Amino acid sequence: MKRIFSAALMMGCMAFSAPVEAAKKPKLSGLELQQIQSKDFEVGKDVSFPAVMSVLQDEGYRILSADKDTGLITGQGSSKGKLTYNILWGFGNKKRSPVVSAFIESVSENVSRIRLSFVMAVTKGGIYGQRSADEEPITDAAAYTDAFEKISKAIFVRQAMDSSGAGNVPVPATDSSISPTSQPVAATKAENAGQDN
Repeated sequence: MKRIFSAALMMGCMAFSAPVEAAKKPKLSGLELQQIQSKDFEVGKDVSFPAVMSVLQDEGYRILSADKDTGLITGQGSSKGKLTYNILWGFGNKKRSPVVSAFIESVSENVSRIRLSFVMAVTKGGIYGQRSADEEPITDAAAYTDAFEKISKAIFVRQAMDSSGAGNVPVPATDSSISPTSQPVAATKAENAGQDN
């Protein structure tokens, strides 16, 4: 009877633990992670670096550091803490804040590679001053695809502004037959009509 009960208990434990194991995402290799975190753009670093910076700011990240020479940008998103209770330490707080790092490098003169890394930082603090921090890397390909689409749009806008800014400025036409002292035709006709009276 004990054996039947033990076997039933083990089967029940296995049945309940299987969905938990299935819910865990498989760990990505370094190469797989690099493939979802990196993308090449057919622009120089002078265009891609400010595009990444503006997209991160638009998404609510506070830029902590940025260096165009190294191509590194780090930022942190805003977060709200929530009150927690632990039976050992009592009341405390828990805060989740998104953190991003971007690396922009020149592959060639007109090609730059952008690599993004999104992380969710979890900070816990207790009433007695103890603190702990954990980081959970975000490996969802959709998050990176969305970010790269926004960067692509920002690059497009910057290129459009650059091409319309310098080369296509309208220059006023000059006509050598018009002297600076000559008056428009409508004014001349009005003056002639006034002289006839």
